[in-house]
Amino acid sequence: MNERDEKKIYDIAVIGGGGAGQMGVLRAALNNMDTIMFTGDANAKRRSRATWVATVENIPGFFDLKKPIAATTKGVLNFVQSHPNFATKLELVKSAVTTIEKQDELFVLGDGNAEYVCRYVLLCTGTMDVQPLINGSIEPVFPYANRGDIDYCIRCDGHKTIGKNCAIIGHSSSTVHIAVMLLERYDLPGMWILTNGKELEASQTERDLIDLYDIQVREGEIDEIVGDPKTAMEGFRVAGELIPTPKAFVALGSIVYNELAKSLGVKMNKHDHLVTDKKGETSVPGFYAAGDLVGGKKKQVYTAWDSAVDAVDAIDAKNRARKREERVKSRK
Repeated sequence: MNERDEKKIYDIAVIGGGGAGQMGVLRAALNNMDTIMFTGDANAKRRSRATWVATVENIPGFFDLKKPIAATTKGVLNFVQSHPNFATKLELVKSAVTTIEKQDELFVLGDGNAEYVCRYVLLCTGTMDVQPLINGSIEPVFPYANRGDIDYCIRCDGHKTIGKNCAIIGHSSSTVHIAVMLLERYDLPGMWILTNGKELEASQTERDLIDLYDIQVREGEIDEIVGDPKTAMEGFRVAGELIPTPKAFVALGSIVYNELAKSLGVKMNKHDHLVTDKKGETSVPGFYAAGDLVGGKKKQVYTAWDSAVDAVDAIDAKNRARKREERVKSRK
């Protein structure tokens, strides 16, 4: 018997403790599966978008929760670990998976301290928004992002612009469409596009939209964010000009935490998001993904939940089929 045979083999490993990860663990517990969850170390949590989401106003039940994604993850884990039927089905590892290999039909995961063996993996490591550089640093953005003066998702937070001037920080064509969408939805008094030293990438059709909606474009570098991070943002200073926008959105794309998937050779799309089938399975059999790092999905908590349920149910079906086959063989 080799060392791998002596290790416990989990039905599923869930990697990541955000929206997709919490639902993956909950569904696995309710399906009575032997589950191991890696919530990530301190560095992984700092890099997680879920850690920094202070409020959510577009999901029922989240309105009064502070840091709702972190809070609901804690609630899920408390429920599973205290449940008389499921407490023994979950092993919680508060570290980050650093290595993953597929050996025959099993996956071997390492966190630098130990190795764990599982039949299926659900990757839920998510993404993080690219931050704008202000005088060569992203640090000036964080206090205003933590306050909610600077946001990243108009589906989540676009309604917070009502009655305010707004700036969109970005230079791709999508920046124009974000600005137009906000104006059409909320009839804002003023809109600026700040490219922060980049040339705006816009077609003639998009430039016509800029003219139609009187959007102001500033291609100079952002010198500073104006305001008091403890009270409110007043706007931005660009080439000496004050841009009076107490609300802003960053539209610079995202960093996809796909390192583990890449190490297995998983297929990615042109934006480095994982390509999966309808059930969340990637190009590597048995390796599933859910949440923001999957291509072609809304980057929303409810979408992450749905994709995690689909993935875990698909894994459960395969796992039950294996057990059924083993039972049939044992009776022969």
